[in-house]
Amino acid sequence: MKRKVLKILIVILLISLPVILHQTYRWMTALPDRITIAAGHSEGRYYGMAEQLKSMLQEQLPIKVEILETQGSLENLKLLREGKADLGFYQPGTEFELTQREPGPKKQKRAVASDNDEICFIANLYSQVMHVIVPLDSEIISVSELKGKRIAIGLPGSGDLAASLPLLDHLQLNLNEIDPAYLTYREIEEQFGQKRLDAVFMTLGVEAPILHQLLESGQFRLLEIPYIGALTRRETHFYPYEIPAGMYSRKQRVIPERNLPTVACGALLLTRESVSDELVSVVTSQVLHQNFSRQMHLNELSAQGNTFARENQGFPMHDGADHVYNPELKPFLNSEFVEATEGMRSFIVSMLIAGYLLIHWFQKRRMKAKEHRLDRYIRQLVDIENQQMKLDGNKAEDGPALLTLLDDVTSLRQHTLKQFSAHELNEDRATDVFLEMCHALSDKINAKLLGWKIDRLGEKMKDD
Repeated sequence: MKRKVLKILIVILLISLPVILHQTYRWMTALPDRITIAAGHSEGRYYGMAEQLKSMLQEQLPIKVEILETQGSLENLKLLREGKADLGFYQPGTEFELTQREPGPKKQKRAVASDNDEICFIANLYSQVMHVIVPLDSEIISVSELKGKRIAIGLPGSGDLAASLPLLDHLQLNLNEIDPAYLTYREIEEQFGQKRLDAVFMTLGVEAPILHQLLESGQFRLLEIPYIGALTRRETHFYPYEIPAGMYSRKQRVIPERNLPTVACGALLLTRESVSDELVSVVTSQVLHQNFSRQMHLNELSAQGNTFARENQGFPMHDGADHVYNPELKPFLNSEFVEATEGMRSFIVSMLIAGYLLIHWFQKRRMKAKEHRLDRYIRQLVDIENQQMKLDGNKAEDGPALLTLLDDVTSLRQHTLKQFSAHELNEDRATDVFLEMCHALSDKINAKLLGWKIDRLGEKMKDD
């Protein structure tokens, strides 16, 4: 009865196991109710992309998206590490440049990474191009004449500042040889209008509104950066870039007048390793969708697709993003589910093994403590053997007694065999021993009977 109940319970467990695993999988990979995007300044391009991404995600998923206005790439990275942001925009090289140099009023400190929560890559969005802009009527003809000038080099913690520092180093200028200005884009426009600013270093996508506002006005021009190869060789996060002639103005004045060599770096969308694979997969799909790249004028991403988006610079790719880039490699089980249930699975397997060993030990102990079914028959057989030992077959009355004992052995053997199946007889060594004892005792009784019959036959011959 107990075995039957145990079998029923095992069958029920096996039937319900897929349901349990499915519900556990859904619970472990459920999307969060709210996510946060670290987006930079409200007037910057990062912020505009964050708003577009927010609109697309909230339209597709039952989540709320919050956008954080920050000081730029360095703060975005810090918020990601601290777990205060789930997504963040980042300019490669920012952390290194702003922690290795003295970039402004006070030295920036590196954000401390939280334990076991690595920063991961989602997508490269567009090229952030270095621009050196001066007023049209400025006496500055080349970048070699920037010494002693008031130059806007970006806000503390921003990608603009992180790109400006290696450019100054490339031009063999340090912060003490210029008048650095840490200004917002709005302040740059105001101070240019007030003749308080000589030049500005901007590292932005060529579609950035601030660039078009300045250069389409016809009141500014671009300076060429010399020795691009040397700059890109030394600063690995930069790569050569060429601004097409007439990119910003083709009316009264063509800007630039010819293809202008410069450098650029990527604009990365990052996340944390702990962020849901499902969420990151959706975000990656949205970023790669043509609607997003067209609305945000991400021409490189639109034209080159996955090839451009996967141009990573220094961060491991998140599993959720990798599932989108390489759908054929997507595992059957979500990696989050596998990792999250690893401890549970180890515990369950250990408990099953321990349970099996305990049950096996308990059964063996119970079998040892419990009388074997043959024990009673063996005792009866021993009683018969003791009785036959009292009969030597020499007396006349021994014969009938021995015959009775022989019949008792035969009956006991037949009754015992009826209690066991053929499988039990084959598996249980005790039955073999019992049968051998029966045969030996029968042979012993038969021998005494034979002697008794011979004696009786001799007595009869004497009488005759």
